[in-house]
Amino acid sequence: MDGTLESIFNLHVLTTGRRLFALRQVRAIAKEQRFTELVKHCDAAIEHDLATRALERRWAGEPVATGANPAAQRIDVLVDRTLGAIRDHVVAQTQGAAPDDPVHKEVAAFLKPIFPVSVQAITSLPYIDELAAVDDIVALLKGELAPAVKEFGLGRLVTRLADLAVQYREALEAPPPSLIDWGRVRAARAEGQGLLLEALAIILGKHHERTREGTEARLALLAPILQQDEAIGQYLRSRRAIADVNPETGEDEPAAPTPAAAATPPPAAAPGAPEQPPSA
Repeated sequence: MDGTLESIFNLHVLTTGRRLFALRQVRAIAKEQRFTELVKHCDAAIEHDLATRALERRWAGEPVATGANPAAQRIDVLVDRTLGAIRDHVVAQTQGAAPDDPVHKEVAAFLKPIFPVSVQAITSLPYIDELAAVDDIVALLKGELAPAVKEFGLGRLVTRLADLAVQYREALEAPPPSLIDWGRVRAARAEGQGLLLEALAIILGKHHERTREGTEARLALLAPILQQDEAIGQYLRSRRAIADVNPETGEDEPAAPTPAAAATPPPAAAPGAPEQPPSA
């Protein structure tokens, strides 16, 4: 037998903003009624959902303190190694050669346009500047320096560098991945819904009478929650995407963006779309 509140109350799962808006109204009424237990519970539920709302925004891709780009960092290391390998491979052509061998001038002439200062001068650049430099190097290696590339046996390294340049650009231009795991967001929303159902249980426990006075007191406290539940029901019946609301004003808010890392979460838990619990 399932004795959870979710199985007992046939209530839609409210979005975080809707829960906050409803709970603040419930708290105000409970305070007028001097319903201390409910006021204290609403305070805890509101505090939790304020944290949940902040978590949702971080998950949805709002700017975070760190500017780290793990994908770009990984590719940057590979680009640095490949540039170093090209230099080392070419310089190795001079090892053991006689001092008057033309290969010394050929190597110098090859490396000068690629690394005007040094390899380190390029690998120490900021990501976007290093990418621009690599693009120029690839163009040289596939253009006017192509004969020397063939002579020095650099074909595989040049192909590798060109491929990395494409990946580098994709990593730098891609939106930053969310650093928040979808499971944390889902768990926080579920806890917020559970606290809302506990508020219902507290209300019904105090105002359970079937008298006119009991019904009026009960409905006064339940009304803010039931209004949001009905609003979500209307969205579902009209097959429209469910909008969250501003927790201060109750006005609809635009849907939050969905990060690529969680673009396809389980259908019942899609971002911004409340889940439907089992009916009582």
